[in-house]
Amino acid sequence: MKNSRFGRALAALFIGLFVCLGFGSCQNESDTEYVYQYVIPLTGSDLIFGTKWQDNYTSWNNYGESSYDFKALATSIETASYGAQTGTVYIRKLSETSGYIYYQISDTTNFSYSNKEASEYSGKWYAVYYKNLTTSSVKMCDAYPSFEASDPVTYKIADYHCADTLEDAVNNITVENGYFANPVDFVKVD
Repeated sequence: MKNSRFGRALAALFIGLFVCLGFGSCQNESDTEYVYQYVIPLTGSDLIFGTKWQDNYTSWNNYGESSYDFKALATSIETASYGAQTGTVYIRKLSETSGYIYYQISDTTNFSYSNKEASEYSGKWYAVYYKNLTTSSVKMCDAYPSFEASDPVTYKIADYHCADTLEDAVNNITVENGYFANPVDFVKVD
């Protein structure tokens, strides 16, 4: 009688352990998409997703049949500054109308925006800041530094306007650190 109670208690303990482990290993799918500090892959539910945006400056990168300066999808981004890049595009929303978009530079063949050798940008992470987003307009700017590079760490980041990792981009390429000082008006184009 003692052995059967002990056996049932032991069996119940193992079943309880497996159930707990089972629930513990099940994660909500959206939880696994978070990369770093609320940085998630860009999706079709984001207002900035898939929209073609154009600023008032003469465009030197024309995509497709229409002229535009910026378009971000889940797996690609097109910017006037750094051309078309493929790979996961990430977003960090600061509010419903502002945030950062991050992407890794994968193609440097059409660079015309840098005084460095284009290949030095390959594999680096870049950011675009946006604010005042509506369905027809937005203010955006590249991660161009607005400060004098005085210390070696800041200068390295400023020199490249990029970061070695996504985490570095999130931590260092921010408005608070002197980037994105001159957002430009963009309008939606068809």
